[in-house]
Amino acid sequence: MFGHVIAYENSTVRLLLLRLYARHEVFILSVMYRIMKSPLMRWSAARQVVFYALAYPAARWGIAGTPRAPAELKSFFQGASRIAVGPCRCRTAHGACEHPLRTDIVVRTGFDVWRDVFGADFEEITETEALEICADCHRQGMAQISYAHLDLGSGGSTFVICNCCGDGCLPLLARSHYGEERYPFHKGIMRTYVETDRCQGCGECVSRCVFGARVIGPDSKARVEGCYGCGLCVSHCPSGAAAYV
Repeated sequence: MFGHVIAYENSTVRLLLLRLYARHEVFILSVMYRIMKSPLMRWSAARQVVFYALAYPAARWGIAGTPRAPAELKSFFQGASRIAVGPCRCRTAHGACEHPLRTDIVVRTGFDVWRDVFGADFEEITETEALEICADCHRQGMAQISYAHLDLGSGGSTFVICNCCGDGCLPLLARSHYGEERYPFHKGIMRTYVETDRCQGCGECVSRCVFGARVIGPDSKARVEGCYGCGLCVSHCPSGAAAYV
């Protein structure tokens, strides 16, 4: 009950914490990136310290991610109230990714907080413009992932949809580093499957999946293992063998 009160969409405490997070987000992400790329991470003890000090709190209670397939985005933005776009906080933090920068789309209370704190960086846009940004990013191999603040068993309060790539997104990098059990994402509502008769075993879906949920089996056909529902494999399969459920 107490957790629900704190995590409630318009809770004074939650909004205060979200504003505090917004002000220090780039610094936090920068520190995480530098530490994860540091030689210190070769040591088990150092990895554990970083996990429990930064990664675990972020994944469990701070910013919980849920992939959104392209088919979901229209209804997502229709219920988003006001919308604004600004520079990706991960790419701003580390500057080590060549993907587009203007890709963080804040919604609901995220709009109010980020527009207030970073008014010069975040521009209000329409639903159509948000969909166009996401579609362009999806074509470039980025997954659309919504993030909720204070996921304390109540689902949290969604405040942003990010366009995430496997080489620059700190949550995805942390998941890759620590594993899906220790740095979890919520699974989206969509699932994909393979029409094996059409699959040519090219491996394009394997390279596109930012969650590592695709493999090529012994029969030289693609296989789905724990789909999260981002839809990148469906959009980029050259033979049309990947489909949604």
